Amino acid sequence: MKPFFYAILSILTLVTGCSANAGGREPLSSAAAGPEIDEARFLDSFGVNIHANYNDGAYARLDKVAQDMEYLGLHHVRTHHGRGVVPYESYARLAAWGLRFNFIVLPDKIDETLDFAARLMNDVPGSVVSIEGFNEINNERFSYEGLEGLEAAKAAQKALYAKVKERKELAGLPVLYFTGGEMFAGGKKASDLSGMADFANVHAYNHNALQPRDSIVGALGLYSGAAARAPFINTEFGNFTLPKGWPEGKPYWAHYTALGVDETTQAKIVLNSFFEGAQLGVKRSYVYELLDEKLDPEMKLPEFHFGLFTFDHEPKASAKVLRNLTRFLDGTTSKSPGKTVEAKAVNVPDGVGRITIRRADGSVLIALWSRAEFWTWDQNTSKPVKNARVPVAVQAAPGQDGLTASVFDPITNTQTPVVGSLAHFQVPVPDYPVLVWLRAGGPAQ
Repeated sequence: MKPFFYAILSILTLVTGCSANAGGREPLSSAAAGPEIDEARFLDSFGVNIHANYNDGAYARLDKVAQDMEYLGLHHVRTHHGRGVVPYESYARLAAWGLRFNFIVLPDKIDETLDFAARLMNDVPGSVVSIEGFNEINNERFSYEGLEGLEAAKAAQKALYAKVKERKELAGLPVLYFTGGEMFAGGKKASDLSGMADFANVHAYNHNALQPRDSIVGALGLYSGAAARAPFINTEFGNFTLPKGWPEGKPYWAHYTALGVDETTQAKIVLNSFFEGAQLGVKRSYVYELLDEKLDPEMKLPEFHFGLFTFDHEPKASAKVLRNLTRFLDGTTSKSPGKTVEAKAVNVPDGVGRITIRRADGSVLIALWSRAEFWTWDQNTSKPVKNARVPVAVQAAPGQDGLTASVFDPITNTQTPVVGSLAHFQVPVPDYPVLVWLRAGGPAQ
């Protein structure tokens, strides 16, 4: 397979400016006002969880995994190393095809994971972008060198950090903090990551198929002091879909806070989570997960329905929508710098998110989305909500003539030209992001 990494937008890695006490995200109040982000950095914030270390189920065909990632137009993946189950050579092929790895470490396999990552970096330079501490330590007993629980996790994290920094192949990589520690801390927030991590790390699942912003903000709030000023990663978010043949209107609960949804709603949750994360300054967000891991003929295992693709590698609506977005971005970009366009959304109603995406050719994308809830439920019924579109005004800076504007909808995969005056016009905004593209001269593509 031809590597696809070099065919997409140039990517900014996490390595630049990594420090536990510097670099950080924008304050929430600033981010809420609608920040501006470089397009390459925006796309670089998209990641996907995979289980490359599985040799059964949907992940047994890693060539198909690479094809699925190419379909999405993305290359950042989060996974464990092979752990003696999947051979190193399989990861090397994935790296050669263009995947870029965040490796999760197990406390009893720190050296083994770092040896694996170092070998991969030596054979395929740039293929590892970060090393992550321990996953959801609250889910099972955590011990390390005679310690238990949270103190054990901190001690192991310090050991991991020191080992990464002393390895020449890995020394420039950021280390991510472990997740699940707050469950042990009795409400106490992590306040200092010194000597343990360069990035704070959260899992921001949106409960009950709610809009994701509050879940992300709440997860970021698990850190205080110097740790709250560190850059953030969201290494898991997502929502599972209803199995084929599930009775209409019947709720499907994984547990009391996790509700199955239709594919279109899953696609909205995925899109909105990526855009909300970018707006809040999260450096990278990894959706959970690429594939429905295994078949579920009795429809009793919701954990096997989180995929962007089915077990048979067929794209769900969420995969199609991400492909629509990345193909739009790649297909409308220009390497030639042009006139810089200045525009903004004005008089934005409450409950509408926005972010400005600055393109290398001088044009600008203004992403807008309504935060209206898109699912309703009780213990006996559940169904998607059809929300009215919210009008938002977009205004070009004075003195800019010859502009062209269009609105791209990633769900419908349509691009609609804006007709009439471009000095000030209205955009109908749905409950997922649409992108208003303004550029100097020429018809909208």
